[in-house]
Amino acid sequence: MVAQRWQAWKRRPKDKDSSYDNTAWCNRDLIPIPPSRRTFGTWSYIGYWTVSGSNISAWTVGSTLLAFGLSPQQAISAVVVGGILTGLLAVASGWMGAKHHIGFTVASRHSWGMRGSYIPVLLRVFLGSMWFGMQAFWGGQATRVCFGAIIPGLAHMKNSFDPDSHLETKDFIGLAIWFVAFIPSLLIRPERLQVPFVVCFALFCCSAFGMLIWSVSQAHGPGTMFHQPGTAPDLGWAFMFSITAILGAWGGGTLGQSDWTRYASHKHAPVVSQLIASPMTITVTAIIGIVVTSAARDVLGGDIIWNPIYLLAAMQDHYQSSSAVRAGVLFAALGLVASQLAVRPSSFCMPGFLFEVANAWFGRYLWFSTPFHVGWTLLGCGPSISISDEVHHSWSVLELPFSMCACRLCTYLTH
Repeated sequence: MVAQRWQAWKRRPKDKDSSYDNTAWCNRDLIPIPPSRRTFGTWSYIGYWTVSGSNISAWTVGSTLLAFGLSPQQAISAVVVGGILTGLLAVASGWMGAKHHIGFTVASRHSWGMRGSYIPVLLRVFLGSMWFGMQAFWGGQATRVCFGAIIPGLAHMKNSFDPDSHLETKDFIGLAIWFVAFIPSLLIRPERLQVPFVVCFALFCCSAFGMLIWSVSQAHGPGTMFHQPGTAPDLGWAFMFSITAILGAWGGGTLGQSDWTRYASHKHAPVVSQLIASPMTITVTAIIGIVVTSAARDVLGGDIIWNPIYLLAAMQDHYQSSSAVRAGVLFAALGLVASQLAVRPSSFCMPGFLFEVANAWFGRYLWFSTPFHVGWTLLGCGPSISISDEVHHSWSVLELPFSMCACRLCTYLTH
């Protein structure tokens, strides 16, 4: 009985009165989206980009750009240019999905062939594995800070793990709780994610603007770091490196836009959000991150804290876990947790080769439960997160011209 239920659950579903057979090349998750499931209009895609562009990754992008030697003002200019290019790339990559209502896997078959399409699919699976590991790590960290505001003892819990593992007990607890909250979200069908996107974006906005108001009011301005000059010996190269870093951070997700634009109610529905909401949300979030980081350094002192999660923890310690501060940290951390819960579904590309052996839900749970993902998640803890982030950005830049943009778009436009 259990075995029969298991087989029924993971079996590929089939629409009533359908004219297709479930095969290795055609099933419900790969066919063009039927009209009844095309539920994303213009505002729906704006909601999609609010959670894709307003998140912790966009907040911390300033640290990367300032590390290249740009001044904060120059970094903001680079973010604007990078955001516009990201929007243009999203339009070009998602046009096939918006026009033909097909996903990334099927669109890749046009230029790579039926079996050759496994190459770009596997590239995206590899990139998604690293991306999910990092986002899960940040989600666990935000959850730990959230519960640390409720239970102050959790914030300073004694570590029971090996110090060389870069994994602390409190981090593991936060990660486990975040996973418990995240897994049920996989049951929500992509065409029904509009409301969760709006809720998560609203919570993140409350956190971001709340931290902005606190930091600017306490520092009486944007802080001294905001006015520091750039240190790059060659401004032109530093500016280009910065744009490349932004494309690396969002390039992998935008190249799989067909997985989302195939749900468009009409073919022009995604264009406005891709050209306007994409650069706007990335730029505004990055500016807030730079200003808050600069002002908070003047208020709290010590090292520069780019990550808003660690900044909230430092605020709680600075004010000695007073009731008012703990309440503020709790609600701000809730917004960051919600943001991380939304990031993964919004950038999730269903790996086509899993769809050819199982249905969509089974494929998602199988992919997220593999030791490969868990390994990347745990590897992200501690200093290794910077290494993982560099690998992800480098692989995104390689993936952009290699597998999708050059081959897929040129083949589509010339045939």
